This record gives sequence, C-alpha cells and structure tokens, in this order.
Amino acid sequence: MKKVSFIIMLGIAVAAVAAVSPISWKTTSLDLGEVKAGVSKDLEFEFTNDGTEVITILDAKGSCGCTNVQYPKESIGPGETASITATFISKHAGTFKKNIKIKTSASEEYTYLYFNGEGQVLK
Repeated sequence: MKKVSFIIMLGIAVAAVAAVSPISWKTTSLDLGEVKAGVSKDLEFEFTNDGTEVITILDAKGSCGCTNVQYPKESIGPGETASITATFISKHAGTFKKNIKIKTSASEEYTYLYFNGEGQVLK
C-alpha cells in the first residue's frame, strides 16, 4: 500500500511541475523511422515561451556521443518561438531510443526530449 501511495504522490508531483512550466513543446518525441548507419539525421524540437518572463536555455545534452545538440544561446521572450536542433548519427544496426536533456531558467527540473528509430546497415 505504501508503494502505491508513493507512486500516486510522485505522479501528482510530476503533473504539478509540468503544469507550471511556461514552455509548450510542439512535440517531445520523434520517430525517425529507418536511419542508415553512418548517415546523419537532423532533428528539430520547436517550443514556445507561453509565460510572462524571459526564458534562457542553460544547457542541452544528448544521451550519447552520437547526438550533437544545438540550442539558442539568446533569451526567448514571452510569446516567442525557438528550437532545439540536433544531428544524430546511428552507429549500429537495431532499434534505438535516445534523449536530449534540457535545462532552462524556467524550472529546476530537466525536460527530456526523445527520439527513436531503427538503425540500418549501409549496403
């Protein structure tokens, strides 16, 4: 029973943090489909600052060395739209699921963006 109560409380806490975030993402997950090994694939995650304060992306990192992440260094004002972009290079055949970890001035919590696909060997 304690475990169930803890899980419910954790869910409520996560929902509360998500509800106060001034950033709305067009999507937080991309399916890249088939990706040829050794060939780069570009990704874009667009977001809007729906808050009343300026937001700065403090850091953005890929979950592995196969993902090169770029993010806006300038502040994003209320109502403005910007993007986190990345270049992914699959190095292996098989299913993959990766993430990009985002830290902003708007929250002490990290935001995670996800992408997945199927690595294919070049022929």
